[in-house]
Amino acid sequence: MIVRMILKLNPEHPLVWRSPDTIQLGIDRPVAVVDRVTPAIEVMLFALQAGVPRSGLYMLGEEAGADHSTITAFLKQLRPALVAPAHERHHAIEAARAIVKSVHIDGAGQSANRLRGALGELGIPVCPDGEADEADLVVLFGYYVFDPERHRRWLRRDIPHLPVLFGDNGARIGPMVEPGDSPCLFCVELERADTDPAWPAIAAQLLTRHPPAESVRLSLDVVARVAALVDDHLAGRTNRLRAHSLGVDPNGHVTRHVHRVHERCGCGVLPGLATLTPDSSRRSA
Repeated sequence: MIVRMILKLNPEHPLVWRSPDTIQLGIDRPVAVVDRVTPAIEVMLFALQAGVPRSGLYMLGEEAGADHSTITAFLKQLRPALVAPAHERHHAIEAARAIVKSVHIDGAGQSANRLRGALGELGIPVCPDGEADEADLVVLFGYYVFDPERHRRWLRRDIPHLPVLFGDNGARIGPMVEPGDSPCLFCVELERADTDPAWPAIAAQLLTRHPPAESVRLSLDVVARVAALVDDHLAGRTNRLRAHSLGVDPNGHVTRHVHRVHERCGCGVLPGLATLTPDSSRRSA
């Protein structure tokens, strides 16, 4: 079967005139700018807005006075503003459907529930408890400090996990733990104990405590950031919190903290996991 390639301008990139003879496609981030727009180019632009076969576009352009090389150069300029061919879009959609990635939310409370709703709107499946070990990513919600067994579970199963901790002065998001390839939550706790020797005793007292209030504004702010991080991770984009965490205060101010693999933590040498050296934790998130 012969597939006829239809060329069409992507409606997501509005066409505007910069001057009487220059067009621009896309507003916030222009994807194409064409100078010296001739009557022949105007004819082709009109056809491309509706959709036209490549052979038909060359025919229209040549009938309007443009030569073959001019039309080819015009199409090259316009390529970023064109819709992908229908058969390519079909294959892309089918491939995306074949690789459905899911998230498990380990925790409860208003922010955990809000994240479930946000992921649903993004089309990201949330694994129930019984299927948690099949998740591609786990988001842990907690208060003040995590019971070590909660994140140890995901480290043992080699499942990436993103911690979200609410305290009495905001929340901490991250680091996004890639088992065997980034600092883990034990590293973060050991790091804190190095800074404050009393932290282990304090942490033990906080295991069952909740902060005075988890404000709606803070919850919304945190959930929006976490949903974006989850979406990026599942799409294979750069892990921005691989060796970093974000501190978000109730007023929306954000601070960024760097974390390193701790020399007293064995996370990088667990059975089946690659050894991680301290230097490798310095890569940009």
